[in-house]
Amino acid sequence: MPAIKFTVRRRFHLLQGKTRSLDAGKEHSAHYRLIFVLSGEGKFILNQEIHSYARDGIIFLEPGQQPVFQEDRGTEILIIAFDTHLSDDFQQKKAYSPDFADTYKQVENLCKNLRLSQGKQVKIDRDAQTISYLVNQISFELLQQSASFIKLIKSSIELIVTILVRNNFECRNAAEKPLQQNLAESMIEYLKSQMQQNKSVRVGELLMKFDISEEAANLCMLNQTGMSLRNFIFKYKADLFKSKMLKMDVSEFSARACID
Repeated sequence: MPAIKFTVRRRFHLLQGKTRSLDAGKEHSAHYRLIFVLSGEGKFILNQEIHSYARDGIIFLEPGQQPVFQEDRGTEILIIAFDTHLSDDFQQKKAYSPDFADTYKQVENLCKNLRLSQGKQVKIDRDAQTISYLVNQISFELLQQSASFIKLIKSSIELIVTILVRNNFECRNAAEKPLQQNLAESMIEYLKSQMQQNKSVRVGELLMKFDISEEAANLCMLNQTGMSLRNFIFKYKADLFKSKMLKMDVSEFSARACID
């Protein structure tokens, strides 16, 4: 069967076929790419290191990286290339494509800070099974191209990326637990300082300041406080308001009430 190729302009490119016929997607080497092994097993070389791969394994590639697969006629892969159109003037371009922009930024951070093993499944069995199902669903939709197939593919890609980010963060968490605690404490200190000064708290600005995805920030805050990022902000605002009210004396409170 010949290679299948499909593109959603300025968002992502899909390629499915044998490793030899696709040559691992060299035509999209300028983009961030996720390679999913649909069938087959063997070895590949990346950055002068030899890795093994098997069915349902995943390979993560930054722009310019190119794996070299062993000669294996039986290996079939699905490549998702995330268009780097957004890499320049990210904030301005994000306004025109906010949903894809978030996914693109997640993939960029994932590939730059990779802790998952190249060519392997994620370690959490449930997540590995979910990714395998979604990849097969994308492959099916790509072949059939029935009504709403682009929407189904897009939502599947977003979910796969979210799962990979979570697993990558948990690998990082196991290796860098002290760093995670320091990061959580820094975010909490920053948020408290902003709110104590009556400044607006924007989650997007916080994520950019600490160079972290919202998924990772939520996990970080959850481990430290038992609350998600947004729930922590909401609760601290409420606690701050209660504290200010308790400090107001009766006369000041009455004066404010009359003015209101």
